[in-house]
Formats: sequence, C-alpha cells, structure tokens
Amino acid sequence: MSPAPTPAPRFGPPSRGVTASDVERAADSLLRGGERPTVEKVRAKLGSGSPNTINPLLDAWWKTIGNRLDSGPAALHRLPEPIAHIAEALWLQALDEARRRTAIEHRTTERTLATDQQTLELRSHVLSLREGELDSRLRDRDRTQALLEAQVKELTLQLRKASATTESQARRLATLEAELEARARPIATAKRRAPKESKPKRTRTPKRAVTAKARNKPTAKRPRSKKRR
Repeated sequence: MSPAPTPAPRFGPPSRGVTASDVERAADSLLRGGERPTVEKVRAKLGSGSPNTINPLLDAWWKTIGNRLDSGPAALHRLPEPIAHIAEALWLQALDEARRRTAIEHRTTERTLATDQQTLELRSHVLSLREGELDSRLRDRDRTQALLEAQVKELTLQLRKASATTESQARRLATLEAELEARARPIATAKRRAPKESKPKRTRTPKRAVTAKARNKPTAKRPRSKKRR
C-alpha cells in the first residue's frame, strides 16, 4: 500500500499578504516536482492570495529564472554541447508554453471578470428600475390615501351638516305643530261653548194659490208678423 500523500507546504503565514519570495518558493517547488507553475497552482500551493496579486509576481519569476539557473550549479555546462542545446531549446519551448498558458489564463480571468462586471451592472440596473417602480407605487399610494382621507373628511362634514339641518327642521316642525295646536285649542273650546242656533222654518204656499196667481198674471202678447205680399 502506497503511503498517503503529504500535504503541500504553505509558504508564508496566512495573516500577511503574498510576497515575491512566497511566489518564488512555491514556483520552484512546483518546478522541482515536474509541474508547470501557474497562477492557480501557485495559489493552491500557498493556500492564499488573489490571482491579481500572484500573476505579476509569477511573471517576474519567469523572467528571472534563466539568470538564476546560470548563477546556480552549472549542470547544463557539464552536458555535451548537442544535448545542452536540445535541453536549452526544450527549456525555452517550455517557457514559451508557460507564458502562452499564463496569457490564456490571464485573458480567461479578464473575460470572467468582465462577464461578472456586466452581470453586476445588469443586476444593479434591474434593481434601480425596481426601486424606481416601487417608489412610484408608494407615491401613488400616498396620493390615493390622501385623496380618500380628504373625501372622507368632506363626506363627514356634509353628513354632520345634513344631520344638523334635519335636527333643526325637526325642532322647527315640532314648534309649528305646538303653535298650531295652541291656536286651535281656543277655537275648539269656543265652538263647544257656543249655543246652537235654530234654523228658520220655510212657509209653504198652497198649490192652488200659486196656480191662481199664475192665471191672473198677464201674459205678454207676441207681435204679429206682417204677411208678405
């Protein structure tokens, strides 16, 4: 059974920021392990740091790695010249590939950041529109509420006036009825106390006397109309 892999060492305490020496040690450790140092791998090796901080430090490491190899043990100088040229060419090719991968990762990171920025701006715009719509609805509600309250006050005032008018008319009607009743009471009392008057009897004329008078009454003679010749 193979032994459990040991966790990757961390360089630098996590409480401070990532420095160039931290990135250099992490990149050297990855290179010794046969891995190409990248931003994500260095960040995983360190256990902290942002890509925007590690990227320029890793670029500086790539620029100084040739001088560091020349100043170190001259292992390449002990190789035959053809093999040294091949190794140098492979090393330069690896460097170019690493730079190309780093540039691709950098562009990918920039595109991701741009997409996130656009998404945030779109969400901010949508939130601004919703906030404006909400403010408009609240203002409309306040205006409607104020209008309804004014209408309620006006109707309440009109109802009070109508109630006062009705009460005043009821009191006036009761007063008039009392006055009429007071005026009618003496008249009714006087009618009850007044004696009843006897009606005069009519004298009947005998029928024969009326006939005799009619006979004795001279009748007017009608003028005779002249006959036409």
